[in-house]
Amino acid sequence: MNIKFHPNLSEYYEYVFPFLLKHEAENNLLIGILNTLKNDIHSYSKEDSPVFISLESNNELELVSIRTPPFNQLISFTNNLRTIDILVKELNKKNMEIPGVLGFKEGALRFAQLWGELNNLRFILETHERIYRLENVNANTLGDNKFEIAAIDDKEIILSMMKAFLFEALPEGSKEAEHIESSQRRMAQAIKDQMVHVLKVEGKIVSMAKRAHVTPNGQIVNAVYTPPKERRKGYATECVARLSKKILSEGKKYCFLFTDLANPTSNKIYQTIGYRPVTDMDLYRFQPGE
Repeated sequence: MNIKFHPNLSEYYEYVFPFLLKHEAENNLLIGILNTLKNDIHSYSKEDSPVFISLESNNELELVSIRTPPFNQLISFTNNLRTIDILVKELNKKNMEIPGVLGFKEGALRFAQLWGELNNLRFILETHERIYRLENVNANTLGDNKFEIAAIDDKEIILSMMKAFLFEALPEGSKEAEHIESSQRRMAQAIKDQMVHVLKVEGKIVSMAKRAHVTPNGQIVNAVYTPPKERRKGYATECVARLSKKILSEGKKYCFLFTDLANPTSNKIYQTIGYRPVTDMDLYRFQPGE
């Protein structure tokens, strides 16, 4: 089996894209990140370069893995779990500093166990996520409140809501200043690019959602947030439903989103809209061993 670290994004993209597309829903995050990096290689960090990795056996690609510091190691879906073993050993040889790993359930666990063993680290399951895919929006969830693209004048409140979202929804290890700064910077750019959508009642923003990474047939919806005082009024349901409907009306076949399975409310909301489960994804964080 052959592992390769790729220095050139364009060549890497052309090489791995057909493989990732075979499981578009499962690999939607990787596809979307690569598309984002094609537009701006420094999207996730101004200082550190992304790491692009592939593993092949008998001239057949079997695993794709990338990392955009300061974020976690990402692994694609694969039917060959032995590739995870090789990936871990090669990353260890290069003395890579990896805060965590995100990937399909079996692969993420295998990576976490091996990396923890080799580096005397504990691995903590921080989030147990589920990928959902939508093809049709339930018309009963569309509502009739004012739904629009967030304006530049909304930037201050949107960034405030985004910070609240990060502190409320993300695991503790994802709240370092560097992570928050990177997320805020990308949200500010998303507002400028008209990717953020808001639901308003009497002129006040009551919920937001962002269209994010694009795949050939779909687009991810993320950064869904409703301030605590506005919850249990159906605003998040309506905001996500209307953004999803908009994406489909523009020609995409699917919308994708990730949910934390520890939050039964959001999982219920998305299924009411029409989202259906595809697969589970786990995020493990590494901590010093005892």
